[in-house]
Amino acid sequence: MAERQETSVMVSIQEILRDAQNREEQEKVEAETRAREEEQRQLDAARRRQEEEEARLRSEEDDRQRRSFEEQRRQAEIQAMQEAHVQRARSEAEAQARLAEMAARQEHERQLHALGQDKHKKRLTMILVGLGAVLFIGAIGGGVLIKRSNDEQAALKTQLAETNAKLDETNAKQSKLTAELANTKDPEKIAELQAQLGQLEQQKQQLQQQQANPTKKPAYGGGGGGGGGSGASKPAGGSGKPCNCTPGDPLCSCL
Repeated sequence: MAERQETSVMVSIQEILRDAQNREEQEKVEAETRAREEEQRQLDAARRRQEEEEARLRSEEDDRQRRSFEEQRRQAEIQAMQEAHVQRARSEAEAQARLAEMAARQEHERQLHALGQDKHKKRLTMILVGLGAVLFIGAIGGGVLIKRSNDEQAALKTQLAETNAKLDETNAKQSKLTAELANTKDPEKIAELQAQLGQLEQQKQQLQQQQANPTKKPAYGGGGGGGGGSGASKPAGGSGKPCNCTPGDPLCSCL
């Protein structure tokens, strides 16, 4: 009986020991599992922190590149605007210089035209004075001469009037083309207007030459009807009056 009880006690002790050992092993396994889970959580947390840091760095780099690109674009736009402003200012300055040059040229031509008109008036006055002297001296044989002189005077007046009208028309066209040139930006149009202005300038020079040196037919033929043999070789002013006309002047009364 005692042995049976002792065996039963031993069995109980062994079961207790096994249970304790099982619990210990189970606790060890659970501890290891918890340790692995904790380690995994730490690894996951570290990986998340690393990924977040990398994402933050990428975002900052993207922002930096975006700001750099925007700054470069802004600088390029500012430079383009400055270059455009400089180019526009240069074009305006060149246009103003051309306008000033053309205005000065036109003013000079107007002054020359006015001087030419005054000179023509003086010439006409001298012609009238000369014609009066011729009429007074050659009253008998100067009929043909008077007629020729009057015809020549009318022809000269007509020619001068036509030349002045053409010159005024040329100046008006030149002013119009100059205004168009100042208001256009098209290079082809500018070249065309400049070519037209060059042609008008040549025409104006020709007209000015015609205005300064009008075509004049000789006032005398072979000899007068009653002026005498030596009267044709003397100045139109009569008895030995000196000639003060400019050499080569086609409207001089001494001719």
